[in-house]
Amino acid sequence: MEPLTTLGISLGLGLLIGLQRERTDNRLGGIRTFPIVSLFGTLCAWLGGVYGGWVIAAGLLAVFGVGAVYNALAPRLPESDHGQTTEVAALLTFALGAYLVAGDRTVSVVGAGVLVILLHLKEPMHLFVAKMGRPDMTAIMQLVVISLIVLPLLPDRAYGPYGVLNPFDIWRMVVLIVSISLAGYIAYKFVDPKAGTLLGGLLGGLISSTATTVSYARRARLASQ
Repeated sequence: MEPLTTLGISLGLGLLIGLQRERTDNRLGGIRTFPIVSLFGTLCAWLGGVYGGWVIAAGLLAVFGVGAVYNALAPRLPESDHGQTTEVAALLTFALGAYLVAGDRTVSVVGAGVLVILLHLKEPMHLFVAKMGRPDMTAIMQLVVISLIVLPLLPDRAYGPYGVLNPFDIWRMVVLIVSISLAGYIAYKFVDPKAGTLLGGLLGGLISSTATTVSYARRARLASQ
């Protein structure tokens, strides 16, 4: 029953991804192709366990080759979508199908869910990027620097009298305050101003009322200048 369960999950993930791709203009694959790609990845992983990892590599190369041939022929097809999103999604679908055998099923299921959401949110994400100006991108990059670069480098240990000073915890609060402020600003810009302020307050209140108070006090001071 275990192999049948794995095949069933692989089929379901492929159908989920193919259902979303079926609603696009891309002719590479849809509701039938993506389940086949996922099952192909699962079968290659099984064969790889017997004959070696080269089977999985060959299968991935085959899927890549199909996508490359389609991209080469796409300009000659009328009303074709020349983007590479579907081709990359097909490669990831193969990998998810293979990982059902070689790794953790939960990772494959979560990965398929994230992939479908990203594919479905194409227009909102493009609209979001189009509305972002240079100051907005600068603010996001600043958040990336303080959270993904500076924070991991700080020591997570106590210093000072009674061990009350922890650089990692202190900087984590800075990241929290900046994140709440940025989330509120984005909601304020893309939604109704009152809704953005309310949303930022609600999210911040759930996480840390102190951080929310500091964030909104700073925004009020800047607005009054």
